[in-house]
Amino acid sequence: MNPAFSVIIPAHNEENYIRKTLRSLQQQTYQNFEVIVVANGCTDKTEEIVKKRADERLRILSLPKANVSVARNAGALNANGKLLLFLDADTQLAEDALQTIKEQFADHHAIATTKVLPEPPQLKYKLLMGLKNAYNQTKLFKGFSGTVICRKQDFHEVNGYNPELIVREHHDLRKKLEQKGKYACIPTYATTSMRRFEQWSIPKAASFWIKQWGKQYLGKDLSTTEYEKIR
Repeated sequence: MNPAFSVIIPAHNEENYIRKTLRSLQQQTYQNFEVIVVANGCTDKTEEIVKKRADERLRILSLPKANVSVARNAGALNANGKLLLFLDADTQLAEDALQTIKEQFADHHAIATTKVLPEPPQLKYKLLMGLKNAYNQTKLFKGFSGTVICRKQDFHEVNGYNPELIVREHHDLRKKLEQKGKYACIPTYATTSMRRFEQWSIPKAASFWIKQWGKQYLGKDLSTTEYEKIR
């Protein structure tokens, strides 16, 4: 019998985070799911860590080059669940996350995310993620928080992620899927790393994303954008 969820985790050199991410899945109150970790271009111990934990419900795919969109597409091609949950490798789900998503991802929804908490839980990051939760819940911006949820059938019908995009790829997918239904922010939490804010600073990160939003709004090509890997 196929699982209800396929949790797809693209992982590029995530040895410092992948254990916590996988542990959060083991602790879920709803257990009808499979996990597919797509190691892409790894040169650290990520694959070794995942292989030690592999079982009938946890699989690992290995790709030679680092490309997050290609990795997500590869995971989806190998998925058995009706619902896909793309989970960042530095992001941990709350224990009730899959149960809440199962109950609240409605027929009229085509794509969704969850609310987000920061790690580390410093006040400045709590305020920033609180703002993000507010505009996602009000659909002022329709952003994502380390999680993307959609139906496998819909994902394949819109040809999944654009492999040329490594920034704002979720928003490109959202636009395609909104032809099939609505966006939602499910009221459960994912706790995600603030490593980019820690290394870039909040002003630098904000400036980068505002520029990318502007480029997309003006119809400019985002596939040439340089996106520094933060590990």
